[in-house]
Amino acid sequence: MPNKISLEDLKSEINNIRKENPNLKDDSAFVYWFVYSYLTADEKTAKSSLTGKMGGSGGEKNLDAIYIDDKNEQCNIVQGKFHYNEGCSEKLNDVISFAKLGLKPWENKELLGSFYSGLDPDPKEKFKELVDCVKNKKYQLNLYYVTTGRCTDTIIREAKAIAREADGPVDIYIKAINDVLNIFRDYSEVIIPHIPILKLKIMPEGIVRNDGLMHRFDPNNKIESWVLSVCGSEIGKMYKKVGKNIFAKNIRGGLGETKVNESIADTIKKEPNNFWYYNNGITIVCTDVKREVRGGEDYLLIEGTQIINGQQTTITLSENDSDDTNVVVKIIRIPREHNNSGEYDKLINSIVRATNWQNYILPSDLVANDDIQICLQREMRKSNYQYIRKRMSKREARRLMGQGYLQIEKRELAQAVAACLLDPVIVRKGKEKLFETPNYESIFSSKQISFYLPKYWLMRVVQYSATGYPQRAYAKWVVLNFFWNTIRKYIDSGYSEKKFRYVCEHAFGRTWYWKDVRKAFKPLNNATISVFRAAIQFYNAKKGKGEEAKDISGFFNRINLHNDFKRFWSTRKNTHRKEFQKNINKFSKNFNALNID
Repeated sequence: MPNKISLEDLKSEINNIRKENPNLKDDSAFVYWFVYSYLTADEKTAKSSLTGKMGGSGGEKNLDAIYIDDKNEQCNIVQGKFHYNEGCSEKLNDVISFAKLGLKPWENKELLGSFYSGLDPDPKEKFKELVDCVKNKKYQLNLYYVTTGRCTDTIIREAKAIAREADGPVDIYIKAINDVLNIFRDYSEVIIPHIPILKLKIMPEGIVRNDGLMHRFDPNNKIESWVLSVCGSEIGKMYKKVGKNIFAKNIRGGLGETKVNESIADTIKKEPNNFWYYNNGITIVCTDVKREVRGGEDYLLIEGTQIINGQQTTITLSENDSDDTNVVVKIIRIPREHNNSGEYDKLINSIVRATNWQNYILPSDLVANDDIQICLQREMRKSNYQYIRKRMSKREARRLMGQGYLQIEKRELAQAVAACLLDPVIVRKGKEKLFETPNYESIFSSKQISFYLPKYWLMRVVQYSATGYPQRAYAKWVVLNFFWNTIRKYIDSGYSEKKFRYVCEHAFGRTWYWKDVRKAFKPLNNATISVFRAAIQFYNAKKGKGEEAKDISGFFNRINLHNDFKRFWSTRKNTHRKEFQKNINKFSKNFNALNID
């Protein structure tokens, strides 16, 4: 179950942002975080949206950030209040003063000129651009008052009343402590930027009730549900607007072309009128739902949309002409507060597991949304890695995140850690066994990427030395176990860990023009080859003779073989020990001389 999110967690993140951007003060770092996590998911854009001197420390007249979103035709103004105490309450005058910014674009030139005179050049130009977009391009204007304090319902109502006085479309959103911590939870789970309110048109024909909607409310846990029929193209449009972020709570990524996808596409093309009968439908969880009639048509407006079942259906509907199809949609509104986030996620995960059965669910799928997996994804991204925690191809993952990241798939990482720390025979039993109890708890026992990356890169070194040698493939997990326990003192902590990562990243990136990388990697690779040769020598000495001789696959698939190999290593029968030590000494010398600062 995920850990409870608190203000302390957010404080820690703000401190990290300030370390990376020393010119930002607490409030401006907080605003930067909000713009990045909630509005853009782009660091450069978030930073450039900040206003005022020193990144928002003066001259901005409540304009801490201005972000113009041309894609969605929206202008966003943000004011942030970062309090170190949750008990702080916002003052009426502060919120009302901010709300009045929503009236500014329609004021006369004299009043606007007076407003501009008190602004620094940067926010002045940003606000002028905002006025042009709102008045001439008819962009929506959104005001975000974001605080780690509290705000009364009375203040919120007065602020919204002022925004309604504007001569154009203006909305004001007061994001107080509970909202902020929920946003931080999504940020921690890499659900960024936020998913806007989405609408689904209710199709009235052929439904149980005449109005096209079946509704259920559970008074015990306050969960509300709806079942309705929706045009397939509406689902496709919803996906195209939001993208893969809408599947963040699902346990799998896109599975690519499968027989299920092919069958869905075939029905859309050949039997669209029968799609409703053949397809199992789509399950959506959300934080709020409102019913509304617009232009004589009936809609559900959904906030915090997450498709937790029907990912393949959704994608296939978006890729095909699905105007003539209808699909059953179940919407489940689950109340969400930051202090019940554990129960919220537990319930969602239970629903995900219970409803996803068309494509076979693997043990590694079931842990995809675990707190530790999300943490590893977030922390590795900071070091330019893409940690693939959901089942999908690396090509699909690269499309999601873009180029330039080193990719590590969750099951590869599990193999590396298991081979180094556990009996290597466990790895031979298959990747999925590593995600079952108790193996999973032993393998993923840390949230520090420095615990995982040295083992992963040493596995890559061992695999590199085994390439092209069929016998070595069977011995590689025993070799990795031995090698890790022999050289871990050189590579698994602090500055040494970072240097080892540097050597391997460049070596496997084929940047061999780095002389210092070559000097460290070559003896390491030669040492690996020595261990492989000793392992094959070990096999030949212990396999037996004649008809009782064990084949190499079965031989290296025995419990505690790694301990037998350690004992063999110290005997005279091992003729590769001196060669190994020579290369390890050379590696140690060159590695210690390496400076990556």
